Amino acid sequence: MTSSLITRSIRRTSLLSILLLIVGSYGMAQAKVPPKCGRWIAEVTKGGQAGTSEEKAPTPILVPESDPWGVASLSEADKLQAIECFLTLENDLRPAAFRGAVRLDVSQTFAQPHVNLAALYAISYVYTGHYDHAAAVALRGEGASSTDSSGNYVTKSVAIRKAYSSYRRWFAIVRQLGLAHAQEKGLQPLEGSGLTWY
Repeated sequence: MTSSLITRSIRRTSLLSILLLIVGSYGMAQAKVPPKCGRWIAEVTKGGQAGTSEEKAPTPILVPESDPWGVASLSEADKLQAIECFLTLENDLRPAAFRGAVRLDVSQTFAQPHVNLAALYAISYVYTGHYDHAAAVALRGEGASSTDSSGNYVTKSVAIRKAYSSYRRWFAIVRQLGLAHAQEKGLQPLEGSGLTWY
């Protein structure tokens, strides 16, 4: 009887240790997000920084202004920081805080995008200064999309990975040139990738 109690106690202790290890690992993974990224991550997630349970209401499908986050008033350093923060979200598959068509001239319906796609959309918003730089939070290109069972347009994960690769190449050049000079040269994040925003 005592042996069975000891065995149960060891199992409970082991399970508790494993649970604490998992929770601790998750917390450390979330802690890798620099504090300076909190604002930007909150814009594309449904809460504050990754890992918080705080929820915020999704951004309306149609945004009435072209600069709802006020990126036009940011310094170049702040814009570069925002882009760098958004590039850390490639593997974030949570539902994004905004979705679908962002202009009135679109009749297609769209599946809820993941944070990783919304982050790319946000990078282009920061770069162009216009939230409505595209018609929707969705990518186009050969093999970039499918349709779900409800008839919604879905951007495939392979296209999102390809887009991240293109955005990273573009950002390396933008860091060297500066945003203003990159814009003067007409550099685009998806250039040469075979992808475009919807």
